[in-house]
Amino acid sequence: MNNKNKLIISSLLLLFLMPLVSYATPATILYFSEYEQGSGEISITMTITDTHLRIDDRLTKSNHQNKDDNTGFVLYDRKNKVIYSISSEEKQIIKINQVAVTIPSPIELNLKKLSLKIDKNAPLIKGKNTQHHQIFVNDKLCTNMITVPGLMPDAVMALQHFNQVLAGQQAETLRYIPGDLHEACDLAKHSFYPTSHLENGFPMMIQTIGESGKIEDVKRARMLLDFKQQDVADDYFNLPDYDVVNIN
Repeated sequence: MNNKNKLIISSLLLLFLMPLVSYATPATILYFSEYEQGSGEISITMTITDTHLRIDDRLTKSNHQNKDDNTGFVLYDRKNKVIYSISSEEKQIIKINQVAVTIPSPIELNLKKLSLKIDKNAPLIKGKNTQHHQIFVNDKLCTNMITVPGLMPDAVMALQHFNQVLAGQQAETLRYIPGDLHEACDLAKHSFYPTSHLENGFPMMIQTIGESGKIEDVKRARMLLDFKQQDVADDYFNLPDYDVVNIN
């Protein structure tokens, strides 16, 4: 064997013996505690990049990279504006395409925002002041929240677009709901004003108020616990090889 062939073989062996490169992309990782009336608290993790938003309800800081610990997740393709809801138990993916909300609200919706004073001694978040806002629909308190203007603007944008895609799907189902079951707060939040809670900055704390409209009647709440910047593997946003069901 001549020296040239030996060099080629040596190069090929070196290539195969080298560890595989794992490509990664910068991400913003958000950790939430979420409470729902009658169900208790769960942990929510959102992983946001320039191209995707992934939502898991079982991940923690210690197992963030272990995909096998999850029974499913939600993935939003920011470029194509498509939501995938993945169920590992059912081996199925629900696909939600973006559709415009073209129907009018079945009931009149008058939305009003109220800004409240906040303690001047409240701690700054990344050097930014917090704000206290409430959203009323038809004079009923629907949402109570603490926001941070200017905090993580790309995360806010990703959530706005995600909610807009969900709103299109929610609006499609309204024709099947009897008129006497429509509720103003739900219609505003889920179909006709889906980004109203994101218009004053990133929501550190957001409470959905129950039918009574009283501040103490919290139906659902989400609190930001921590956030960080971290590289994640590109395949973290891959879809599993499951059956895909289009619902719109």
